[in-house]
Amino acid sequence: MKKINVIVLLFIGLLFGYSSLFAQSVTKNLFKIERNKNANVVMYDVVLSNDGSIDKTHPMDVYWLMNATDGQREEISAFEKKAYGYSITYNDGGYYDLVLKAIKDKPIKVVTIEGEIKPEIRVNDKTAYLSKVYVFANNDFIPKVQYIILTGTDVDTGDQVAEKINKNK
Repeated sequence: MKKINVIVLLFIGLLFGYSSLFAQSVTKNLFKIERNKNANVVMYDVVLSNDGSIDKTHPMDVYWLMNATDGQREEISAFEKKAYGYSITYNDGGYYDLVLKAIKDKPIKVVTIEGEIKPEIRVNDKTAYLSKVYVFANNDFIPKVQYIILTGTDVDTGDQVAEKINKNK
């Protein structure tokens, strides 16, 4: 009888152990990239640990939402990472430094404000919480970005702010 109880307990323990291995990560959307090409968007989410902080081993989840077709999620390909890739590093100041390949000269500071994770960026010389990046490119065989528009919320006033960055050089 004791052997059966031990076996049952081991089996239950294994089930709970395996289920935690395959549990989905909790994410929170930071911002998105929209384009003039179609309705598909690139989503930039932070991955959260069990305590609600950003997961230091895998802080970001970047993927497509295929709104032009079925709205399903699709992974970013290795080729697409050349345009939509990023680098993110933890800063000893308690925040993350995020740099998008699309806007290398506009670093993003991923901060926690009153328990909420937000992407801070400079928009028109003001600190803002980034909500969207819009990329306008020509329709050539190899598209060339003409301009980018950053949209966010002014940290101090709560007003919507936007900045157009021309890329025709």
